[in-house]
Amino acid sequence: MFLALTSASRSPGVSTTALALALNSPTDRTLLVEADAIGSSPVLAGYMLGNHYHDRSLINLVDANRHGRLKAALTEQLIQIPESSVSLLPGLVHSAQADAMRPVWGPLGVHLAGLSVDDTNVIVDAGRIGQRGAPVELIVNATTIAIVTRTERTAIAALRASQNALRQQLSAVQSRASLGLILIGESPYNAEEVTKVTGLDVIAVMPDSDDAKVFSDGLPISKWRRRRSIYLHTLHRSTWPKITKFAVSHQADWKSGPALNAALPTLTGDRR
Repeated sequence: MFLALTSASRSPGVSTTALALALNSPTDRTLLVEADAIGSSPVLAGYMLGNHYHDRSLINLVDANRHGRLKAALTEQLIQIPESSVSLLPGLVHSAQADAMRPVWGPLGVHLAGLSVDDTNVIVDAGRIGQRGAPVELIVNATTIAIVTRTERTAIAALRASQNALRQQLSAVQSRASLGLILIGESPYNAEEVTKVTGLDVIAVMPDSDDAKVFSDGLPISKWRRRRSIYLHTLHRSTWPKITKFAVSHQADWKSGPALNAALPTLTGDRR
């Protein structure tokens, strides 16, 4: 599985969800790639509390790609997340490096797609749709692209405004990636309502819970709370099966369906 996570608005929980899914991956080998063009490493700064000194980064693949060493260099840049089977490719050091990555996104995407065929779950934190330097050439190679969003009216409005550009980019290269949503909570609008106004099916719903701080901030959690956490139970038991089922049941079809359709209903009613 090659799963790319992206968003239409700021801070809906893409990086947190990507790490949570990686650490709960059903496979023995999982690769998490921090490809947000904004730069930095949320995993190292948050989950690992900034305690891991390193000189590894996505930017180190630029020169390697130029000399035909992308595959070997990727392995050299990985960091093992402690007490897990997850390897991390840390993100750019800063956003000014995003332009240098343009020639790398495509070849890297092809290589990651190959790894995903070989019993490795590849998860990419791709940042925000439409952002300057966004890794579109990378994520078009994914099995599934999941747009992570909350369900407030402002978040859905941003999603409606940006999704057509992504659809057009996928259509232009005839990407085989299925496109869907991962919702953070179902308040004020539920999955059925969000699908109706966006034309995108919901892959899974993650509870909107402070327990996500286990992954975003490295927050310690007691055994008692861990056993009772709806957020963690959802991760362990149902999220990956839903992602897998979605990838099988949703095939990209850029010639029909609502892909480039403009006429969608709007959310109505005052819900806060």
